[in-house]
Amino acid sequence: MAITLRNKPLEEKIKRIGRQRGLGPSAVIAKAVEALEQTPPPEVPPEEVERRKAFAAAFLAEVSGKTTEEERRAMREFEADMYDEHGLPK
Repeated sequence: MAITLRNKPLEEKIKRIGRQRGLGPSAVIAKAVEALEQTPPPEVPPEEVERRKAFAAAFLAEVSGKTTEEERRAMREFEADMYDEHGLPK
């Protein structure tokens, strides 16, 4: 998949770094991505965690009387596969 940068200053930085290190633009971006992958994601503020939990609890309270236990179990499994402990996509 091709990625088009529409940020000329960033594109120039990538090219400059590549020239300095003898790398192409894709290699520069790959190294930057690898470096970011090695750092933990930022912490979700506690108030945001609580907001998300409240939203989920309200949703579950609304649908709990309208769904079967099997449907609720399927929703929990789906959420566990899709989201981390902070409610962010995996």
